[in-house]
Amino acid sequence: MAVVFDKFKLIGLYLSLSMLVTACGEGVSDEFPQYSNTANIATIAVQMSQVTLYDELQGRVRPLRTAEIRPQVSGIIIERLFRQGDTLRQGDGLFQIDKHAFDIDIDIKQASLRQSQAKLALLQSQLDRLRELDSTNAVSKQAFEEASFNQQIAKATVQQNHAQLAHSQLQLAYARITAPISGIIGEALVTEGALVTNNEAKPLAVIQQIDKVYVDVRQPASKLSQLRNLLESKQGKASKRYTVTVQFSQDRTEDLKGQILFSGISVDENTGDLIVRILVDNPQQTLLPGMYVRTLIPRHRLHAIRIPEQAVQRSSSGAPYVFVAVDDEFEQRTLKIDGIQDGDYIVSQGLKDGDLVIVSGQENLQQGAQLNITTWLK
Repeated sequence: MAVVFDKFKLIGLYLSLSMLVTACGEGVSDEFPQYSNTANIATIAVQMSQVTLYDELQGRVRPLRTAEIRPQVSGIIIERLFRQGDTLRQGDGLFQIDKHAFDIDIDIKQASLRQSQAKLALLQSQLDRLRELDSTNAVSKQAFEEASFNQQIAKATVQQNHAQLAHSQLQLAYARITAPISGIIGEALVTEGALVTNNEAKPLAVIQQIDKVYVDVRQPASKLSQLRNLLESKQGKASKRYTVTVQFSQDRTEDLKGQILFSGISVDENTGDLIVRILVDNPQQTLLPGMYVRTLIPRHRLHAIRIPEQAVQRSSSGAPYVFVAVDDEFEQRTLKIDGIQDGDYIVSQGLKDGDLVIVSGQENLQQGAQLNITTWLK
């Protein structure tokens, strides 16, 4: 009886295993469908175009014009006429020097002028009377000549007093110190009550014009011939300038455009570096003197093709290549890359107009696979 019972147990175990294997087979069939020989890829059609390659360099901002304010007359500062940091126009008042001494000097010069004018009128009258008598020989030649000489001296004295009065009036005008240029004024370096002189070594304040600014960029001097060739190209001959992009923040919409000044290229005698001066319009005054900014300076112009960075693969030796879709197949192309701009590689060799470069889905490529091609979108 024990043997028969064991046989029944074995038969039941066998049937259970058979059903389990059948169920697992059905599950595998549902979970793992048959392999499909299709490669899903995204491509772009490339085009040859003129591309300018840039050197990305740091530059320092310089004001377009700088005026150090110094007095032209001596005296006591009695009033400051501006707020520090204000934007001023040419001719706006800055400081007022005590003008009482200048007013008194003008009164003295005016009195001297009136006195000399009265004397001239008297001598002129005497000369006129002697001239009438001289015509009838009623006066000696010596007396007439002396009268004429005294009249000329009096006339010169009047002219001298006129000049002295004008000088005193100019000194009075200089007592009000005004802005020689338009721009932003910094801190006042003197206060009311300070004695200033017309040979003052220290400026009273500094005004900087920054509605336009210079950006000075340093390059190796070996780039001079390359830069000159670019500036003297057909476009450069018209204006002797070339457009430069100035970046001062992460937001590229705030980039400013500048122009290389042909006359602003020089070599630093101490370092041997090439200094390139760029003129930048700065209407919002976002660039401030002393700031460091990034500049994109043109280096070379060529006909090339731009392709997205993710389309490029590298071989074990580091050589760049891409896959190109050709007649429902694909092929590998080795590239010559001249640079990178805005996430795109600049390719001068290896591709031609109209090539369909595979940007994504390269991992799906296998020999004999059917290509399912879509257009790649950024």
